[in-house]
Amino acid sequence: MEIAKALNIITEKVDAALLPKGYQRHEVADTANETTVLYVGEAAYSIVYYFDKKRILLRTCSVEDEEPDNAWKTVATWLYDEEADTAREAENIGDDFVETINGPRQIASVQQKKKSKKDNGEPNNDPLFFANRMIAFFPELRDDVAYEKAHYESFRGTIFAEEKILPRFRAYVASQGAKNLEKLSKSLSDLYEAGDLDVKGIITYVLLDGLPKEDYEKMLVALTPEQKKIANASRKLIGKKMKPEKPRKPKRFMAETLNAMNERQNQVKR
Repeated sequence: MEIAKALNIITEKVDAALLPKGYQRHEVADTANETTVLYVGEAAYSIVYYFDKKRILLRTCSVEDEEPDNAWKTVATWLYDEEADTAREAENIGDDFVETINGPRQIASVQQKKKSKKDNGEPNNDPLFFANRMIAFFPELRDDVAYEKAHYESFRGTIFAEEKILPRFRAYVASQGAKNLEKLSKSLSDLYEAGDLDVKGIITYVLLDGLPKEDYEKMLVALTPEQKKIANASRKLIGKKMKPEKPRKPKRFMAETLNAMNERQNQVKR
């Protein structure tokens, strides 16, 4: 049976288990080697079929700010051969996935993750968090973020920013008026303060450094003095080659002391 038909059988069972609990089902763009179905609720689940390995996985991860955190863990694995397997095998896979989702171990894991998130109370302000915030300005990023999360084990923050965010960022800054640019600048300032080092680097070295001079100056409007200082310092390094620091020569006194110690050790050995 074709994998598309098999997935319909499997996902119908998973739909019945997750959708009544408030989960949302998302269709993720397929690639030449895999097809994916994503569910997002109090946790995230993805069903992934790899054509080359003829393998179908059920994966799960935590959810941050209504988005998967992309730390996927495989909780069930089955082999499925389109040429040999039938609807019966698909039914068995679907039943196993539902049993795994509803099993006491998986339910306890989800509840523990919810408790940890509640106790911590702080969002994970990493590149994925940043990319999700950029959807407010560039709605078309939503599909790109979903694809990235579904097809890579960890979110490639810098690559994603360079390939997906920067082109839209440059076009937006070049075309928008002062009011919208002030809003975007203020958002970048807030995200810079709340973000981890990767987010700070993406904002400074990828987005701001990626702008032409006249557009760069427009984006400084809502940045803090410290942020402007860092951005301007980074801007000055564009196109410059940085020479590696030369190793320092030992001071003469230290060199003489080491020579004397070596000489005494040689005399003792004699």
